[in-house]
Amino acid sequence: MPNTISIALSIAVSAAAFGLASHPAHANDWNGFSVGIGGGYGVTNNEMKIGPGPDVTGISGGLDINGLSGTGGFFTLGAGYDRVLYNKLLVGAFVDYDFADIETKVSLGIPPADDLNASAKFKIDNQLSVGGKVGYLVSPTTVFFATGGYAHAETSDVDASVSTASGGGSGTLASVGSFNGYFFGGGAETLIGKGFSVKAEYRYTSLEAENATVLPGSGASDFISASIKPQIQTARLSLNYRFGDDSNDAATNPQPPIVNSNWTGPYIGIGAGYGVANNKATVADRSSPPGSIFNVALDGLGSDGGLISGTVGYDLQLHTRYVIGAFFDADFANLKNRNTLSLTDGIDTLGAGTISKFDNMLMVGGRFGYLVTPDTLVFGSVGYANVGMDPMTLNAGFSGASTGIVLIDGQRFDGFFVGGGIETKIWESLSLKAEYRYVDLSRDEVTLLPNDLPQINQFISTKFDPTIQMGRLSLNYRFGARETPDAPLK
Repeated sequence: MPNTISIALSIAVSAAAFGLASHPAHANDWNGFSVGIGGGYGVTNNEMKIGPGPDVTGISGGLDINGLSGTGGFFTLGAGYDRVLYNKLLVGAFVDYDFADIETKVSLGIPPADDLNASAKFKIDNQLSVGGKVGYLVSPTTVFFATGGYAHAETSDVDASVSTASGGGSGTLASVGSFNGYFFGGGAETLIGKGFSVKAEYRYTSLEAENATVLPGSGASDFISASIKPQIQTARLSLNYRFGDDSNDAATNPQPPIVNSNWTGPYIGIGAGYGVANNKATVADRSSPPGSIFNVALDGLGSDGGLISGTVGYDLQLHTRYVIGAFFDADFANLKNRNTLSLTDGIDTLGAGTISKFDNMLMVGGRFGYLVTPDTLVFGSVGYANVGMDPMTLNAGFSGASTGIVLIDGQRFDGFFVGGGIETKIWESLSLKAEYRYVDLSRDEVTLLPNDLPQINQFISTKFDPTIQMGRLSLNYRFGARETPDAPLK
């Protein structure tokens, strides 16, 4: 689950919104310098390549593992400068620094006689981001924006440990330097009064592949080459203070004003987003007690990809400031994991690869929101999730002649989700919503080798424990908008 940094920050931001929303926002609050403090949760999907080293001749190719995932929280500090152009367009530049603890861990445990346990860890420690943003003021107090720029990440080495009943040891499996790359993202920010604003953002960071020195000091890197390429997705929430330009000019908006401040009624929506899955797999014998002969646990099996979402829902405005609602989502996703092996001596080629994918998600939930302005809702959501996983397949062969088998049969997983976001009306019947969700699915048994050796499942139990994180942006149409006079929230 998202760590306590994110939860504590959400409570702090909500408290600030309740305490400050009664103070009016001004047009020039967006102009000038700003500082911010926040936190969030991140997922990294690491691509690792292993191949022959420089002293190995006559063999080329290697193993490409695309889907070693890790998770963790971070605390962030930021500063920036923004300017509003033509009353609607916002441009700016910013720098922020994340103090992170996003760890990738692959572990193996076998419990018989020697109690073998082995693990390897790799961590994203801290990250610097320098970039720009372009936004559109959908109302005088709310901006939807896109970001992009340069990223630099500091990481740990790949550390490994092995323990048995008779002893063990630990050390550096591979030394790794720092990474450079780029990021892009988007989100929403809303003014809550007296210079303060709340910002929710999703960000994707792609770092360049860097060489790793295998068993440093041993000479192993002469025979084995390795590289790591991290890709990081983060959801972040921050409380910002905007210094403004010392002017209290009234906010202006050349668009027709939002005259419908009543959020009660049904709606439909369509949107898109990006998701990252982190899977834990356990393979154990069915003896009594289960797992007494062997129990292999693998953490950090990841997949990622885009999604298209459709939504139907109903909201009820209980009070001047409070909204509750229920909704149903159907997401058509392509969260894929692909691993390949290719080795050739110039005559024969060995090729192999695995593919797995989460392809569609159904969610039914409720939400509770707080209107920081008549047209901007900050909300939290929770509910039931059902996610489909396609069969995991293996293709292998020599010199182009390959055979495919189903390693794990496809099935659906049940679970729950929690999330939150910002929704703002951009017209009487249209609203734009930016949202983050964390999906925790149940640890369920899957069928191993369903077509070729199904009887193996009588003796071996294989279980998957997936979690998914996603950021999404959607456009909603609200039926039966009822025109009421504008009035300030009290």
